[in-house]
Amino acid sequence: MEAEVFLCGGCMPASGQGNLVFIDGIMNHVHYLNILRDNLKLSAQNLGIGNNFVLYQDNDPKHTALNVRIWCLYNCPPNFKTLPQSPDLSPKEHIWRELEVRVRKHDIKTKSELKTVMMEEWMNIDTEITKKP
Repeated sequence: MEAEVFLCGGCMPASGQGNLVFIDGIMNHVHYLNILRDNLKLSAQNLGIGNNFVLYQDNDPKHTALNVRIWCLYNCPPNFKTLPQSPDLSPKEHIWRELEVRVRKHDIKTKSELKTVMMEEWMNIDTEITKKP
């Protein structure tokens, strides 16, 4: 039996959570760019931060692909490339860990239930959590 790949991604400003995106399959630069196009500005607008954000990306090939760099150049405030950090220093790892802990408290049987629980728990993470460094 072939394993199924299931990923999610989201943005996390201190003011709350942006959109949570579910990815079926393998993420590549095209998927990543589509996620940015469809969700980054919308999340920033919904959170009331407009263009007042910094897009942090590490040197993952998806982030450094030419099409992604060009899109970011014209559609994002200046962004920073950062090296991967240990989980205790990385804000994004902190929020993913918080989501994981919350989701594991549920008895989930299907992929659909998992998505529903993840979305509910994502929206229940309050700003005291997202403000933590």
